[in-house]
Amino acid sequence: MGRGLSDIERSALEAICDTLIPPGGPIPEGASDIDLAGEIAGWIGRFTPTTRRAVRAMILGFDATPLLAGRPRLFHQLSPEERDRWIGATGDSSFRLRREALGGLQALIQLAYASHPRIAAAIGYDGSPAVPVDWDRIAPPVRLPVRQYPEIRPGQDIEADVAIVGSGAGGAVAADALARAGLRVVLIEEGGAFNREDFRTGRPADRLMRLYRDDGLTVTIGTPIVALPMGRAVGGTTVINSGTCFRTPEEILHAWSSSGIPGVTPEEMAPWFDAVEETIGVAPVAGDILGPNGEAFRRGAAALGYSGGPIRRNARGCHGHGACAFGCPVDAKQGMHVSYLPRATQAGAEILAHVRARSVGIRDGRALGVLVDVLDPETERSLGTLRVRARATVLSAGAVYTPALLLRQRIADSSGQLGRNLVIHPGLGTTAMFDEDLRAWKGVMQSYYVDEKLKDGILLEATFPPPGIGYSAGSLPGTGRARKELFALYPQVVACGSIVSDGGNGRVRPMGRGGVLIRYDLSREDAAKAIEAVALAAEIYFAAGAKRVFPMLPGLPEISSPKEVAGIRAGNWKRTDLHLSAYHPMGTARMGPDPSRSVVDPWGAVWDVPGLHILDASIVPSSTHVNPQVTIMALVARSAARLADSLT
Repeated sequence: MGRGLSDIERSALEAICDTLIPPGGPIPEGASDIDLAGEIAGWIGRFTPTTRRAVRAMILGFDATPLLAGRPRLFHQLSPEERDRWIGATGDSSFRLRREALGGLQALIQLAYASHPRIAAAIGYDGSPAVPVDWDRIAPPVRLPVRQYPEIRPGQDIEADVAIVGSGAGGAVAADALARAGLRVVLIEEGGAFNREDFRTGRPADRLMRLYRDDGLTVTIGTPIVALPMGRAVGGTTVINSGTCFRTPEEILHAWSSSGIPGVTPEEMAPWFDAVEETIGVAPVAGDILGPNGEAFRRGAAALGYSGGPIRRNARGCHGHGACAFGCPVDAKQGMHVSYLPRATQAGAEILAHVRARSVGIRDGRALGVLVDVLDPETERSLGTLRVRARATVLSAGAVYTPALLLRQRIADSSGQLGRNLVIHPGLGTTAMFDEDLRAWKGVMQSYYVDEKLKDGILLEATFPPPGIGYSAGSLPGTGRARKELFALYPQVVACGSIVSDGGNGRVRPMGRGGVLIRYDLSREDAAKAIEAVALAAEIYFAAGAKRVFPMLPGLPEISSPKEVAGIRAGNWKRTDLHLSAYHPMGTARMGPDPSRSVVDPWGAVWDVPGLHILDASIVPSSTHVNPQVTIMALVARSAARLADSLT
């Protein structure tokens, strides 16, 4: 059934799949009819060791929950009727690990089921775009010149003016500015290089496992557990994000400026925003690709008089495939791999792929480059190390892996703030069902926003990924046959997600030889914002004509009238009741004017390690309240220009 699973694990996985997705009903195929457990076991065999251990622990842990509750048998040894009752009661269990193990497995099983070709066909999903593509008129795919093993080998020394770790929104923008200033730039990227030909075939679920770190299963540990997916590819998370581009709200920039950070007032940042937005083609979502998901949200917001509009995105020639989070098949979304990185390489920047930064080279207290592991592109095993020697070293590995790298070396933390103050913008998904088929997956994946309560730290965005992925499917209530019958009505479902501006309650720590522990505890204040976001979304959907809304809250599987929205606000919800996801880690090496309270100066230079700079989401001083992509890029462009001046 799959490499890495024992007989007990295989039996448990089969029992869980068969109970969650039984045969019969509007979609006749059950889990056993399409060998769902076999497919998932195959995935597990290809997972990274860390992810594989986590999934196996969920399988074994849930299988053992009847024993822990005093029952004489494991879950897979129960009768079908007993299994059904046990899973049905899990949502109300006081045993948190029981609920969370089933929740994680249910997400994986739902993904495998909904993305199976027979099931996708049954609900009408074929992956076609809202606007047909004339492939004869599409420009050739962008193919970046990258070097990887065996072209590069352990033992080499590579000379550069600037070594940059990471090629996402921070590293790519920095590389572009520095290379165009005439400096020798070497980019170090753990992931591989992909182009649109890699995104035209295969199911989104398969691409998820190739393009995401930890096979898309990265989570924070705390109260509650939060899904925190991140990309791992040349171009970083910009290859697989939604493309949403908000400028930093003016009140946030004023707050940063008032804290003593120079050059970040709205007026001073405007030229940097302008340059970034021009390079990546930022514009509002057009009407022909807004799609039924965005249209339903727009209609409801307009009926209530709520502030909002089509989302501004970094896209040129978008056809509305609705698969932005799994690589754009027409190169419309202007991720770093089709925008800044081509320009940087044309200016002479070099990209090393499948290489993992091990440590910053330090001599006499000064950073002088990076020691990297050369990875086998097929197995990802380290084949040995090479060294990139440089006059300046830039870390752009993101708000999780930049601080982890430095903490592992015990450098750059004289303030005690490195790895702390993690902001992630946690949020809940809310779905609604209409009487007619909408096929909300048609059109751009993230389409319309409502910022009516942005100053309260709440932003709503209509978001609908391909079926089975994310909260659009995960919020459907019930278990077994009841849930499956509801899934058969999936073409009538729409979905949105919330972004909660949080207070930086997280912390990143290195773990083991290369792992990372992301600790995050949702505050009660931020939990209240998340609940209010669900209530706000429900109001919008009912105003748009929805017949049922699914709040993803225990004891409240669905509501069917605007009057019932009060029950969302009045509920005594615990933080562990919330099924959260987040996509915007930032703030773990924050900039500031005071070395005792910040990791880097206002331009990204590490206070206590000369020659070392951090230019990524880590330096963002506080929550941006909105998707931070443009904020990161503008701050990095501003700082990279100053660094270029100092080196030329």
